[in-house]
Amino acid sequence: MAAETLDFWFDFHSPWAYLAATQIEALAARHGMAVRWRPLHLPRLIEAIDGRRPLEENAAFLAWYKQDLQDWAALYGLSLRYHPNYPLRPARALRAVLRADELGQAKGFTLAVFRAYWSEERDISSLEELARIGAACGLDGAEISHAVADDAYRQRLEANTSEAIGHGVFGVPTVICRGKLFFGNDRLQLLEGWLGGTGPQVFAR
Repeated sequence: MAAETLDFWFDFHSPWAYLAATQIEALAARHGMAVRWRPLHLPRLIEAIDGRRPLEENAAFLAWYKQDLQDWAALYGLSLRYHPNYPLRPARALRAVLRADELGQAKGFTLAVFRAYWSEERDISSLEELARIGAACGLDGAEISHAVADDAYRQRLEANTSEAIGHGVFGVPTVICRGKLFFGNDRLQLLEGWLGGTGPQVFAR
C-alpha cells in the first residue's frame, strides 16, 4: 500500500520555505507519510490574490522579521543570508523541479537549489547553474536545462499555482494534509501535534 502523502507547497523566493524544506521529510517520515514537493510561482500567486508582502512592511516589523529568520536558521543549524542580487527570478528553477520530480529526485534537487540560493549565494536563475546543481544530484544537467525552456513545464507551473490558489494557499511554505492547511515554518509544530493525535487538545487551549 502506498504511503499517505502531504503536499508541501513552496517557492525558492521564500527563505521560510527553505527552512521548512529542511524539516518536512523527517516530519512526514515520523508519521509514515510521504512528501509531494509542489512548486508554485509565489509572485504570481501574491499578485492574483493581492496577498501580503512582508518586506514592504514598516521598519520595526522588518527588523524583527530578519531577526526571527536568523533565529530559526540557527535552531536548524543552517547558514542563511539574502543573495546579493535578491530577488532572483525563481521560475526557471521551479520548472526544473518539475522535471527532477519526474526523475525521482524532487527532494534532493529542491534542497540543493534552496541551499545554493540561501546559503551559497549562487545564481539559481542561470541555466548553467541549474545544470550544475542537477548534475551534482545525479541528474543529466542538459536535460534539466532543456526542461526549463520547455513550454510544457511552464504551463505545469502555472497550473500548480492555480491549483494552490484553489486550495486556499496564500503564501509559502504551506503544507496541506488530509484537507487541512498549515502555513509557515513555525506551524510545523502544530502539524506534528495534529498528526500525532495531540493537536485537538493543543488547539482547544
